[in-house]
This record gives sequence, C-alpha cells and structure tokens, in this order.
Amino acid sequence: MLEKIKQMGQARQVAGEIPIYHRYTLGVAGERFFKAMRDGRQILVSPCPKCQDRLLPPKMYCERCFEETSDDWLPLEGPGYIRSFTVLHQSLDEEPLDHPTVVALISWEGIRGGLIHRVLGVDPAQVTTGMAVEPVWAEERTGALSDISHFRAA
Repeated sequence: MLEKIKQMGQARQVAGEIPIYHRYTLGVAGERFFKAMRDGRQILVSPCPKCQDRLLPPKMYCERCFEETSDDWLPLEGPGYIRSFTVLHQSLDEEPLDHPTVVALISWEGIRGGLIHRVLGVDPAQVTTGMAVEPVWAEERTGALSDISHFRAA
C-alpha cells in the first residue's frame, strides 16, 4: 500500500532500473519538413489560415488558435537571426572541447518558432543577439536536423 508523503523529509529514493522502450516517429509534419531539407535544401514553415502565423518547425495544427494549418507550406527566405545563444566549452560527456562552440536559437522575421543549432566560423566573442545567419547544408543529407551542418554569419 502506498502512503501519502506529507513532508519532503519523508521522501525516499529507491535505486534500480526500469527498462523503457520507445519509438519516436516524425509524424506527418516532421516527415515532410525533413524530406524538404534532405531533398531540396529548404527549411519550410506551415502557415495558419486563421491567425496568419507561420510556424517553425511546421505543425499540422496552430498552437495559438488550434486551426488546421494550410498544406501550402512556404520555404524560408532571407537570413535567420540569433535570438539567444550560449558558448559551450565542454561536450555532453563533460570533456573539454578543442574549440568553444556557439549554440543558438535562430528565428526568422515574421515566423513563430525557430531552430536551435550550431553557429560556426565566427569567433564566439563576436556573436551577438540579432546577428544575421544562414544555413550551411551538409553534403550528405539523411532527413534530419543534421542536414544543416551549421549556421554561419550572413
């Protein structure tokens, strides 16, 4: 029988492992989005016919007004802009990186949402919010976010 915890001091921890198996699918919108990146080197947005938002990453339904988005997806044009960024000095394994790496939230004018990706070819000390950037496409593309190798200053 489970007992209700009434104070944080009563909380306990049990060591162990729980096997979890899952399969993540891209869904209809994700599949179309990544196929356009792979085959056409395009970043697509899905427009909402009701509130006029253009969504990135594309979605089947608008999160703001719950309207089904249009099937007439649009390619992004022009540079993206760094909205926020951080400079990494360690890998995910907490190993020192050979060179500091900038990871940024990149969005486009008039687009709701954006992409988080690496920005290379710029001294991290020179990176600023509002800086214009453009994608550099990977030579071999597989239908994943890594189809964009990185972003560079525009």
